[in-house]
Amino acid sequence: MERRLSHAETFHITSRPGRSLRTTAPAIVMTQHPTPNTACGHPQVQRLILRITAVISLIVLPAVLLPRLAAEKVSWFMGFGQPPMTPLLLYMMAGGSCVFVGQAVLMWVMSMDVERHQPLIRVMAWGYLICGPLFLWIDSQAGLPKWWVAMDSTGCLAAGIALMWACYSRSKSS
Repeated sequence: MERRLSHAETFHITSRPGRSLRTTAPAIVMTQHPTPNTACGHPQVQRLILRITAVISLIVLPAVLLPRLAAEKVSWFMGFGQPPMTPLLLYMMAGGSCVFVGQAVLMWVMSMDVERHQPLIRVMAWGYLICGPLFLWIDSQAGLPKWWVAMDSTGCLAAGIALMWACYSRSKSS
């Protein structure tokens, strides 16, 4: 909705909180912002999925700070015994974990305003859908235990499906 101000109408321009400039200007067009996007599926469900996924992703935080200990514990947990502590292994353990922590922070920030971040949330949902089968292939090629392959790939795929449903389905009240 647009409304043109007459030549003599006065309006305030706010530059900083608490300070405003008083001016008159001819033919200034004021546009009323549209109502927030209500066609973004189920915002509360999106918020919940993003926050649960963010918290799960934070499990890797110790590996950022203590990659040697994390590599030993994960290797033992998977039944591989003592891993070779090469610089590349430690780099991959800490660097990969750092990416997960960054992703968790971004998901939490996006969950704070799902309508505003809707395009990013949909990209993230598509990313999870693509990475589910990709993790299945990667984990299988690496020779990881079947329970790990199932957890990694199906967890990623389930998060993608749930997020996609929450983004694209219509609520009954609409």
